[in-house]
Amino acid sequence: MRPNPISDWFHRTVGMWRSERTYIFSPDGKPQVFTTMLDIFHDDDVPQGYVIKWEGKTSGEMRISLDGNILRRSRDYFGNGAHDSVVSMLDDDTIVLRTEYDGIKFIEEIRLAGHDNYRLRRTFGTKADGSFALYGAYCEFRIPNQ
Repeated sequence: MRPNPISDWFHRTVGMWRSERTYIFSPDGKPQVFTTMLDIFHDDDVPQGYVIKWEGKTSGEMRISLDGNILRRSRDYFGNGAHDSVVSMLDDDTIVLRTEYDGIKFIEEIRLAGHDNYRLRRTFGTKADGSFALYGAYCEFRIPNQ
């Protein structure tokens, strides 16, 4: 029996990452560029669970766990509300997350590349009326073990 490919994908992301991010928060907004440091590690208290810590323009900690194709998050990146995302896989290297909170629907694609040393991410958010809410593009670099 093949292990859960979604769980396997998340296992491949464990480690330290430098995330170079560009966000646009309105259709006429100027891009905002900044760097975020990420630390992703196993949550020993939760089967198929992980902890994500980040520092940059904002900082925080999020606990995530997998339940089939549902990703349960203890909070979101912009606030403290717990929510779930539906996860699908495009191929062995790419997942798509569909999430809705604070009246915004998000779709996020994350692709591992270069022997799992790089992550390419895109996020797009729309409001309930279909209007633009957010676009994010990220290039993330694994930091080798020191």
